[in-house]
Amino acid sequence: MFRPTQTICRSGGMLALAGLAVVVLSSCMNLNYTLVANPDATVSGTLQLQVAKEAASMLGIATAEDLEVQLKSGELTDAGNSKVLDSCVPGSDDTYIILNCGVTNAPLTDIDDGWSLVREGDTLVMHVKTDSGATGEESTVDLGAVSITVTFPGDIISVEGNGVTKTAPDTIVAKGSIDETLDFTVTASVAGASGINPMWLLLAGFIVVIGGLALLLFMRRRREEPAASPVDEPGQID
Repeated sequence: MFRPTQTICRSGGMLALAGLAVVVLSSCMNLNYTLVANPDATVSGTLQLQVAKEAASMLGIATAEDLEVQLKSGELTDAGNSKVLDSCVPGSDDTYIILNCGVTNAPLTDIDDGWSLVREGDTLVMHVKTDSGATGEESTVDLGAVSITVTFPGDIISVEGNGVTKTAPDTIVAKGSIDETLDFTVTASVAGASGINPMWLLLAGFIVVIGGLALLLFMRRRREEPAASPVDEPGQID
């Protein structure tokens, strides 16, 4: 794990980059997660890592490409094998060098091995704990922020923990400082994953089958009924 002699800004377990260290400047690093939880207990979405250019330069990192190389090589962190780093797009703005990394149908442990998402019957249970690595001392600067947005396939049943808010029937947002520990559990339904409850699909199929059988019986009876005898017309002579 790389540790400069100056006070450091920690990412903790975030982005599965345990112990990422950069020199502390105000708002030196931000982590933004935008995820969709899938019915099969995988996640898809994006992870954005922003590191202040001044802080990065003190570590010899000039560009987002440099940051990506050092992260993957393990020179900067003990999590160089993170699968999240397999699909990143480097970028920058006036203040930050930026890595936008994508995940598709991946276990939540690919993002952080301390996080979990499991399916229990018709529900998904997600537990997230950000290991800030804080020393317990009060911070004198803003170390940066973490934001986690998760959308579930069905309505949220319960939300427990700190720093998390239910912002829509199927969405939560958790926000805090990198030097804090967010610890929350969300339970959500998967019944709305296809927009239709599977029980309604089964019922509809049953009705279609019964209706088809009834129609076949009706047509069969019509064919088996004897033809009506002709009625003599008035005035007809035998």
